[in-house]
Amino acid sequence: MYILGIYYGHNASAILLNNGKVIAGASEERFNGKKNYIGYPESAIQYILSEAGIRSKQLTAVTVSHTSAIPVAFFSNLSGSRHVSTISFFRILDGIILLMRKLYRLLAFYAPVVRVLGRYAYRFFMNLGGYFIRRKEQQVIASRLGINENVIHFYDHHLSHGAAGYYASPFNQKKALVITLDGEGDGQSGSVRIFNNKTITELSRIPREYSLGTLFAQATGYLGMKIGEDEYKLMGLAPYSKKEKVEKVYKEIENIVQVDTEKLTISTSFNTNDSPRYLRRAMQGVRFDVVAGVFQYLLEEKIAVLVKAAIKKTGVHTIVLSGGIFMNVKINQRIGSIPEVKELFIMPTCGDETSILGSSYLHHIQQPATSRKKVTVEPIKDLYWGPRFTNKQIQEYLKKNKLSKKFAIQKIEKIEKKVAQLLANGHVVARLAGRMEFGARSLGNRSILADPRNFDVVRIINEQMKNRDFWMPFAPSILDYRMKDYCINPKNFNAPYMILSFDSTPLARKDLKASLHPYDFTLRPQVVYKEWNESYYKIIEEFEKLTGVGGILNTSFNLHGFPIVAGPKEALFAFEHSGLDYLVLENFLISKNKL
Repeated sequence: MYILGIYYGHNASAILLNNGKVIAGASEERFNGKKNYIGYPESAIQYILSEAGIRSKQLTAVTVSHTSAIPVAFFSNLSGSRHVSTISFFRILDGIILLMRKLYRLLAFYAPVVRVLGRYAYRFFMNLGGYFIRRKEQQVIASRLGINENVIHFYDHHLSHGAAGYYASPFNQKKALVITLDGEGDGQSGSVRIFNNKTITELSRIPREYSLGTLFAQATGYLGMKIGEDEYKLMGLAPYSKKEKVEKVYKEIENIVQVDTEKLTISTSFNTNDSPRYLRRAMQGVRFDVVAGVFQYLLEEKIAVLVKAAIKKTGVHTIVLSGGIFMNVKINQRIGSIPEVKELFIMPTCGDETSILGSSYLHHIQQPATSRKKVTVEPIKDLYWGPRFTNKQIQEYLKKNKLSKKFAIQKIEKIEKKVAQLLANGHVVARLAGRMEFGARSLGNRSILADPRNFDVVRIINEQMKNRDFWMPFAPSILDYRMKDYCINPKNFNAPYMILSFDSTPLARKDLKASLHPYDFTLRPQVVYKEWNESYYKIIEEFEKLTGVGGILNTSFNLHGFPIVAGPKEALFAFEHSGLDYLVLENFLISKNKL
């Protein structure tokens, strides 16, 4: 039973399930080169169907992870020029909703009683718009895929986030407390639910106007960074702030966010869409690093209160986190430190691109079991869901483009050993091998690799390729049996996805110094398992034989402002337009110098 999930918002993506198991997944940006592309993920879908060896008519269902109105920009890119009249109609509807939103914000700021009336009016128009847009979405998707409209299904956004985290986790046959938090989706910014196999119990919803995700995003914008992209920079900047200064400002603002420990909801003293107005007033004269520290600390503490209250109320100590806020690894570390948390799973790359995994899981579990087959969901392991390229394909590409005239090219049977030698000798190596990773993190197959012992490689990589802000850390890939040597992890949490940070050991500060946060020495590791990625594991293993160090520095293989590379074409473009000296394409070693 094939179920295709489609997301066409920020970083449009597609994922395919077959009988509860992920077969393939990819983001459209990797194919069209437009970072965080919004629109119909046509190339991603074509790849997925090809990888599965099926045609669109063989799909059992197509799922979408929202139920209310979507922005016209999404619909415009979804439908294309064939639906101009429809787009015009929805521009008018969108204009009405936008006007109502502005009036609501203005009046609610001065007259809190308007909040309730405005909220219901806004929801009415969103639901009305959602109904009409869903019908059009069905028509457009059905037309593009050549399928019947009745196989296209819409699921609540936060329910989808929660389902993605729970059913992808190793806990999907037991009771778990599932918490979702993000900017906004279907009028909500968060939820608390109990999942117990197929039984789902909703405990609370957090309205969009009290969004911690929006508050954090607006704090990011207040510091002159890009909303929707640079929130991780605020997180990375926060440790540089002085604790006593953060605590002083925090005491002045902590009551802007209230947690109802009985109802398990969050509220704010103002509509978080009005955060810019609040920030200009409250943060006037506060140093930039303190602003970062205050809002990072605010979210960590308030979310921790919510988690502790939910555990106390339910008696459930197995925690699953999903939604964009939990891309913040320091929040995840704070939650993991709560004594009552016994087991923890954070949905890897938990932005909206994985919400469609949840909507597809939800559709799958609703299918009736037969005498021959039980309806089950297979927890995810690795995230290598994208395209792969064989040595033959790479050789043909190199030959066709006459690249041997530009670069020194050598095919090496034991390429892992050679890469380890280059790293141990201080070289930075870009690598494309195996299937492409799904989501925001490079996990060895589309990565830039370096020796983590030498802090100078941070400057070298930034000069050669990344152009990252000076305060932002890189991350390590660590052999599974060396995790205990490098991470302080008393609860033995699993960490294969770079989604959870840890305090480092003294040995990590010696061996992995270039891949730790340079100020607080935390690390967000990718723990590498041989059975998940044998070739990458072997590189680190060979590096350990040469150096005694059981990890390497790993950062995403992309030019600044570009998506992570997908195939040989993108990899060679990035290689040629960077200061990198070495590129590995499967078993081919390519160098700008003589080998």
